[in-house]
Amino acid sequence: MNLFEMKDWNLSVTEVAWGILPFKKLLKRDKTKDKSRSHLEMQFIWHYADVKSTYQYITDLEVRTEEIKKDIGLPKTWKIDKDIQAAIDLYEERSSTIIEALYRQTLRSASAIGEYLGRTKELLEERDLKGSSVTDISKITTAVGRMPKLMYDLKAAYKEVVKEQEDNDSKKKGVKTFNTFEDGLKFDEE
Repeated sequence: MNLFEMKDWNLSVTEVAWGILPFKKLLKRDKTKDKSRSHLEMQFIWHYADVKSTYQYITDLEVRTEEIKKDIGLPKTWKIDKDIQAAIDLYEERSSTIIEALYRQTLRSASAIGEYLGRTKELLEERDLKGSSVTDISKITTAVGRMPKLMYDLKAAYKEVVKEQEDNDSKKKGVKTFNTFEDGLKFDEE
């Protein structure tokens, strides 16, 4: 779902977006003269949900929400309500592909590994009932040694997701194309 465009380093909402019900609802409820509130909310949705957003590394959704709000200028009292959540859900559902879903799952796994390694001191100090170390230092050093490969693989996966999105976007512009079986099966009647 291509609802946002980056032009001259500004994130803008395409006209098509405002025709889709959850987004149309955000526009209708906006009582500002210039519709600035709905535009900020749409920016929030993009930064919160799009895989190309620089906020995707923040896996704690509450922290991600607060950081985006602060950075784009939403009021501190602003919260994700049912209308915003419906728009986020639709955007994620319609813009996600299998490759993107795998990438997001990989990010969560990498984040969990990072959190584990961030607790190294506690892990090394942890003892069992006999006083022996619970976590062997070799497990931690092995994990640390594998980090460069993991980082390289994450970068490669991100590039694949972006490439897939660009390919899908270029297919949608100008000429209508269909993926396999997208327009159904048609059999010649004899």
